Amino acid sequence: MYRLRLTLALAAMLALVCAQAAFVHWGAIRVDSYAAHSRLTSDLLSELLDLSANKQRLRNWAAQQVMGAGAQDATRERLLDAMDASARRLAQMSRRHLESWQEISARDGGAIPDGVTRLVDISDLLGAHIAQLRSQLRQLQPHADGTGFDAVWRELNQVFDMAHGRDLRDLLNGAIEGQRRAVPIARAATEDGIRRLRLRAVVMVGLTFVLATGLYLHLSRRLKRPLDALLEGTQALQAGRLEHRIPVRSSDEFGRVAAHFNAMAHELQLHREAAEAVRRQLEEQVRARTHELEEAHQRLQRLDQRRRQLFADLGHELRTPATVIRGEADIALRAAALPAQDYRLALGRIVSAVKQLTGLVDDLMLVARAEADELDIAPQRVALATLMEEAIAQAQTLAATHRQRIEAAPIPDGLEIHADPIRLRQALLIVIDNAIRYSRPQGTVRVAWDLRGDDIALSVRDEGIGIAPEEISQVFERFVRGQRARRHRADGTGIGLSIAKAILDAHGGHIEIDSRVDIGTTVRLLLPFSQPA
Repeated sequence: MYRLRLTLALAAMLALVCAQAAFVHWGAIRVDSYAAHSRLTSDLLSELLDLSANKQRLRNWAAQQVMGAGAQDATRERLLDAMDASARRLAQMSRRHLESWQEISARDGGAIPDGVTRLVDISDLLGAHIAQLRSQLRQLQPHADGTGFDAVWRELNQVFDMAHGRDLRDLLNGAIEGQRRAVPIARAATEDGIRRLRLRAVVMVGLTFVLATGLYLHLSRRLKRPLDALLEGTQALQAGRLEHRIPVRSSDEFGRVAAHFNAMAHELQLHREAAEAVRRQLEEQVRARTHELEEAHQRLQRLDQRRRQLFADLGHELRTPATVIRGEADIALRAAALPAQDYRLALGRIVSAVKQLTGLVDDLMLVARAEADELDIAPQRVALATLMEEAIAQAQTLAATHRQRIEAAPIPDGLEIHADPIRLRQALLIVIDNAIRYSRPQGTVRVAWDLRGDDIALSVRDEGIGIAPEEISQVFERFVRGQRARRHRADGTGIGLSIAKAILDAHGGHIEIDSRVDIGTTVRLLLPFSQPA
């Protein structure tokens, strides 16, 4: 409601200005009234003095006329006309003078002086007296011999001084004396009226000042607090303190502005929080992406290292049989005629080296098919006992070479699984081969089986070097070999367990590994026990 208050304040100021203008106009009229009264009093005195002077001149003319001293009729008429004009003006001014005194008496209080009403009476007598005097003076004849002069002069004095039985000379002298006293009274009344007007003007100015000051203080206080609050709010927003709120202390325009300001600050705060959330989300995504890129970079570095290691290992693996083949062929070609038995032995060694090369190539082909999800299997009903016997029989030669023993748990004859016998035997041989190669001499490799719910588990446990805990998660990665494995055995491609895992995955199974460093490793091949025919 500040707008209503401001409107009322402006209306009050406008009313006060109008009142001051009206007061100034009224004061000007009052001052003019006092000035006119003072001028009228002075003019009455001047007219009375002029009238008295012309009457005296006319008396002198009459004396000259009686004595025959050559008085001119024109002079008489001029003086009579002047007295008649003075009498008319005196009658008008005396009435205005009476009205002025009546107005002053009614406005300021006080009685009307007696001389004012007497002056009106005198002005009424003067007109008839001058007409009578004009008639008498026109009939006045000269008396050169001096006879009857005294009687004529007394008669003239009677005409000059008496009007309707009243002594006109005393009346005029009294009126003149009264006007002389009235002039300072009128001036004093004028000054007193002006003084009162001045006092009222001062009071009006004081009231105006007090009211204007009060309105200024009230409006400034009402305006200063909300403006300071708004300024503080804008500075807070500029400083980024979007939680700042302006107290809403009223329901006027400033209260609504404060409420809108708070709503705006709330919206800005929500937008900033949303922006902060988006920024944090983007930063988190950037960090996650950066982490992924770092991990990808590390994987690429590891893959590159593995690639180089693979090429070194493949070079070593390929070089050995290739060297055997080349050496046996060179010996057979360079030597003189050898017995047929020697040639057979050389060809046998060559065939063995070629088989080694073929097995390595087959392993690489199997890895490539597994990566392309093109690993073909031919599942059928397979006796588990037969499968394990064949795998152990093939591994016995390697075990004997490394001075290892293989112990196998007995398997019932009727126990069958649905699997590809060639691929599953290959996976079992890979696990047994690793157990033999990474065990110490005079060790034992134990092959067992058990049922786990709907799965059948084939376990191979050795007493070898074990696998470090930090390398367990990498044993199924292709071409990866741990540090302990490299120190124990320099040759190897690191693709055996990845091939076994691919074979188990193709059968719907999986591999589990438990290992303890320098104690041994247990590898379990888990396959679904019941498969559709």
